[in-house]
Amino acid sequence: MARFVYFVAGGDRLSLRFILGRAGTGKTTYCLAQIAEELQARPQGSSIILLVPEQGTFQMEAALAAWPGLNGTMRAHVYSFRRLAWKVLQEAGGAARPHLREIGKRMVLRNLLEQRRDDLKVFYRAARQPNFSDSLARVIAEMKMYCLTPAQLTSAAAFIGAKNNLLRNNLEDLALLYLDLEQFLAGRFTDPEDYLNLLADRLAYSSTCLGSEVWVDGFSGFTPQEYRVLSKLLTVSARVNVALCLDPTILGQPLDEQELFY
Repeated sequence: MARFVYFVAGGDRLSLRFILGRAGTGKTTYCLAQIAEELQARPQGSSIILLVPEQGTFQMEAALAAWPGLNGTMRAHVYSFRRLAWKVLQEAGGAARPHLREIGKRMVLRNLLEQRRDDLKVFYRAARQPNFSDSLARVIAEMKMYCLTPAQLTSAAAFIGAKNNLLRNNLEDLALLYLDLEQFLAGRFTDPEDYLNLLADRLAYSSTCLGSEVWVDGFSGFTPQEYRVLSKLLTVSARVNVALCLDPTILGQPLDEQELFY
């Protein structure tokens, strides 16, 4: 069976609850049952948000719609992080700016590589290669996912100094092109990789999220961007429930790195 763990500080229950259990112990069923029970008891009220991975949204919507005795709802919504971002930006502003799609981003990076070719220390040899802008776009997307900025890359390069010239020069080139891309986008386009950061910044202005109850299920881990969204949800929602695949009997025990639930 799933086990429930509250975070408590200063004697007051905070708005974060963990639902812990190994696979097959009923965590998802519990989440759906609690949502359905609340909807049947109070058809109208603040939003109920079920946050699941992108590939699981349709399955969870279908499961909730087919729940016995639940004939429909205006309160409950199933979202992925990106779909929640779209909803919040529609409500709180930020969705009107044109979105720069992947092909457009690669074209911009290709142009920036041409402009910066003489300033690059390592990438100048690869700047004219047809697929290098694709690789650069993927690297910058990963940097954004982990909330790394051009300034942090520059600081890392300075810290490395003469200890590793090749790595330092790589970081400096990447920081230069990353900053050029951010300056190109500023005030003109929205990069889809920035959606979750925009979501975190605008959550406080969303009528959907204010006072809502949030259920998070189906994730095996979270990126730093997703952690930032979750931390902001804690400040605006009534409660955040997070279901995690974890054996609750090992809580508080020292675990070796090779342990399954380390």
